[in-house]
Amino acid sequence: MKVMRDLVGECLSDRYRLIKRLAGGGMGEVYRGHDLLLDRPVAVKVLQSRLAADHEHLERFKAEARSAARFSHPCVVAVYDWGNEGEDTYYMVMEYVSGSDLRDLLVRRGEIEHGVVLEIMAEVCDALEAAHSVGLVHRDIKPENILIARDGKVKVADFGIAIVADADRSSSGTILGTLRYLSPEQAQGHEATRLSDVWAAGAVLAELLTGRPPAHGSGAEALQLRARQEPTRPSDLDPTIPEEIDAIVMRACALDPKHRYANAAEMGDAIRAANAESWGRKAPVVGDMFEDVTSEVRLVDMEPTSFDPKSKKARVRRLERVRARRRTVVLGGFLAILLAFGGARAIAAFTAPDRVDVPSLEGMSRTRAAATLEGLGLELTVERREQSRTVDEGDVVGQHPSNGTLLEGSSVSVVLSSGPPKVNVPDLTGMNKSQLRVRLKASGLQLGDTSNEFSLEPEGTVVSQRPVDRKVRWGSSVTVVFSKGPQSLDVPQVTGLKYAPAAKALKQSGFLPVRVDSYSDDVAEGRVASVEPGEGVSVPEGSEVEVYVSIGPEFAKLTMPDVRNLPLDDARTRLESKSLRVDVVQSCGGKGTMVVDTDPVAGVTVRENDVVALFVC
Repeated sequence: MKVMRDLVGECLSDRYRLIKRLAGGGMGEVYRGHDLLLDRPVAVKVLQSRLAADHEHLERFKAEARSAARFSHPCVVAVYDWGNEGEDTYYMVMEYVSGSDLRDLLVRRGEIEHGVVLEIMAEVCDALEAAHSVGLVHRDIKPENILIARDGKVKVADFGIAIVADADRSSSGTILGTLRYLSPEQAQGHEATRLSDVWAAGAVLAELLTGRPPAHGSGAEALQLRARQEPTRPSDLDPTIPEEIDAIVMRACALDPKHRYANAAEMGDAIRAANAESWGRKAPVVGDMFEDVTSEVRLVDMEPTSFDPKSKKARVRRLERVRARRRTVVLGGFLAILLAFGGARAIAAFTAPDRVDVPSLEGMSRTRAAATLEGLGLELTVERREQSRTVDEGDVVGQHPSNGTLLEGSSVSVVLSSGPPKVNVPDLTGMNKSQLRVRLKASGLQLGDTSNEFSLEPEGTVVSQRPVDRKVRWGSSVTVVFSKGPQSLDVPQVTGLKYAPAAKALKQSGFLPVRVDSYSDDVAEGRVASVEPGEGVSVPEGSEVEVYVSIGPEFAKLTMPDVRNLPLDDARTRLESKSLRVDVVQSCGGKGTMVVDTDPVAGVTVRENDVVALFVC
């Protein structure tokens, strides 16, 4: 098989010519193609040769493709045909949707109005319910598989494709695809069901609302957590999200499939009810933003003017009065024209509206732009609103037409700024000032007020910030507190105390106690004999303080036994049995064998390991 990028220009099965590569991924490559037989545009997905090489996977794909081809729904990308070119090039032919997918929408817009999100996901639920009713499970619902057509229609793609990836997961024991949209049961290696699609729809809904899916992470650890960790509530990330929408995500993404919506239709009904409850008739519709999704330009007459009818009529009446005055002034010329060109032609030429230059409105407020146009005999139409980092909310971002001339009474459509987009506030703790400025600039934020406080963190690093882990408007300020290092504190007096209260006192004073057992002849066992650094010494907060705790004397006390008049060997044995050491002193000038005296003398107190001198004669 040729490399995928070389397939542009190829004609599969002498019918489907591949015109342009649209996208690629783990499943294969998607091309815009043309059906030469029926003379219509199509989308052609060519499977990766790795997936096409396994006979069992391929048979499952063919069976699923046949089912998908027999299935039709307005919100599902239709499957027309499938086939192969040689032994390793298998493809599926689908409806070509001229538009974009939700992932591209999220990347380009940054966020989507909540009302539009709910409308999109309600239609996704319609598509899933229709598929589930004929036994089709999607297995891979994610923003990349949800398309928005140029007319605002929502289309779910890749029914009949995900079956191959699901089979590959089952046979290899590995989890492929996008982890964040795998339901808990799929993450554990179980086969996907229609309730797995419901979980994925809930995950996509959460991501469209907040910019983050309800479950995070990657790798084996994330797969284990998926089965036991409750999803994150959308309102925890965006407090503006109503409770009823929170409830939809939490139920759809319940860990136990039995606790989810019974089917996709039930979830869709809940979404529509929440949309009506939260926004009522003001809820935006997908069609209102299709130019952002598909790059199609909306014509200026597709929306009504932003001014009320009364003011519009007033402008028309003023325009008519201006024209009447002009007719009066040039009455003589009018008569001459009648004679030269004929009455009908002259009347038409005179009564036709004048052409006026289109002014530049960018940067103006809506009120000022409307007044400027009104003074020229033109009208203002609001085409849409879009986010802008440079133009204040409510001011004009763009216009159509931007120059040239228009007939009096024509409209100029404008795009108004809805203000800057929202961005996530990054975690800045541990960064120095240089790193902080770079990270804030990359995130579209500014450094606000700063302060310093004593901290155990390295001096000059961020120890806290406001706000934390939330979305704010681009260009907002973040307040931070820097560490000025640990403060110096005096070691408290703890000698003579038992270890537990001594350690508690040191911790409360900002130190880290470290116990060291030591012998002491003077301090009772279990009590503090001394500390290092010493009491009253000033050291940095958080420093370790060694606490020397008495374990009693090193050698036990005992009474010196009387070994006088005993043979030397007997005396030595008796003293060594009591852990005393013996030093023999010949006091009679010869090799004596009897002990005549000792030092120390019998009856006094001695300690183990002391040396006893035996005087022998």
